[in-house]
Amino acid sequence: METNQINSHKKAGTIWASAIKLAQKKAKAETNLFNLAEEVEGFIVSEGAKAAFPINLSINEEAAHYTPKWNDIYLLKETDLMKVDIGVAVDGYICDGAITINLDNKFAKQIEANELALENAISVASFGKPVEKIGAEIERTLKSKGFNPIYNLGGHGLGKNNIHAAPSIPNHKGGSSETLEEGAIAIEPFASTGVGQVNEAQGVEIFSLEKTFGVRNPTSRKLIEIIKKFGELPFAERWLRKETEKLNLESFQVSVGLKELMKSGCLHTYPGLKETKGSMVTQVEKSLLILEDKTLVLGE
Repeated sequence: METNQINSHKKAGTIWASAIKLAQKKAKAETNLFNLAEEVEGFIVSEGAKAAFPINLSINEEAAHYTPKWNDIYLLKETDLMKVDIGVAVDGYICDGAITINLDNKFAKQIEANELALENAISVASFGKPVEKIGAEIERTLKSKGFNPIYNLGGHGLGKNNIHAAPSIPNHKGGSSETLEEGAIAIEPFASTGVGQVNEAQGVEIFSLEKTFGVRNPTSRKLIEIIKKFGELPFAERWLRKETEKLNLESFQVSVGLKELMKSGCLHTYPGLKETKGSMVTQVEKSLLILEDKTLVLGE
């Protein structure tokens, strides 16, 4: 990797570590998740970086892709198991990482098992080593502690302005025949008390721009111009709503415009991913730089 790429990833990692600490500090009982999301994302921007995707604040059986709605009123509960997944981009180079917060510590053993799975996975992640070994360590560790990995979620490569690049890194054995090459990757074990499978929820709050043509609605065309400002990376509907308020667009107009953009294929959607009802999911994640002579863990 080029020196400038390495340095940008490292800077993203430093900002990510501070953003995670801020989220931990602010995540108390009765904290409004909309305000938490806005504050953490605002901090990232204040540090001269971009949010690589809207902060994910996924509760209990929710595993990923949940971010607060516009003016969301949900308040964090002592008993909630909240995954905080944050991405930071510096000049397009990304650090992606997550922790799980449980204020009453009821699920401390599950979080510890997940952290151990991540630690063991990182120990086998180096240049030229099989990707499959990462998933095998995650599955072995979680199973030994009485939890299931989520089999249809996993880690991924981190490209420039690309949060989900090659390689795919499954959270189980036998998932890949590839070997690790130089580049950035994110390893993210999910531990579950459920069946180890997520399904798409109905709600969508996260999008990315796929194309900019094929719509007639004037509001839809205005929305595209706003969305272009977010760049290639995913954005949240609440980001869009904030911008449309400045233009005095009516809420129903924005809703209609968004529906047309989705129907026309202009937007890629990231539906919420949820385990079986009543199950509990934890997530931990770190980004690594795989270099020929060493592996660097970003944010440490």
